Amino acid sequence: MRHRLPGNQLGRPYDQRKALLRSLATELLRHDEIITTVAKARAVRPAVEKIITSGKQGYVADYPAVVKKMRGGDAEARKQVARTVHLRRQVNSFLYDRDVVNKVFNEIAPRYKDRKGGYTRILKAGFRRGDATPMAIIQLV
Repeated sequence: MRHRLPGNQLGRPYDQRKALLRSLATELLRHDEIITTVAKARAVRPAVEKIITSGKQGYVADYPAVVKKMRGGDAEARKQVARTVHLRRQVNSFLYDRDVVNKVFNEIAPRYKDRKGGYTRILKAGFRRGDATPMAIIQLV
């Protein structure tokens, strides 16, 4: 039984919930802002924060130069390239679009390099007209 376990189930089985969170995270990172329900926004926020943190950890300012040093035999450069590749593969396994993965590592990670967390903001956006569900705008800060 799942009494008092953390996390929002969103009224879906695990596979559907995971697919929903993956698609919301992909679209949020693609467009920098999406409109969804408050519950979905609160559920996708931790996933997006972890992806951006992975992007920051795997960001290398001058990647071609590091690869060149690695091919020259530099052990530290080899570790750095291996870590970057590993983190890119992990993020790619969660997101649906490889272009979004590149955007996370090349555009979003440098934008937040000096920020320690709190990359997203949730703003209330009123109620949906059809069923009066509370809506929210979730955006990258």
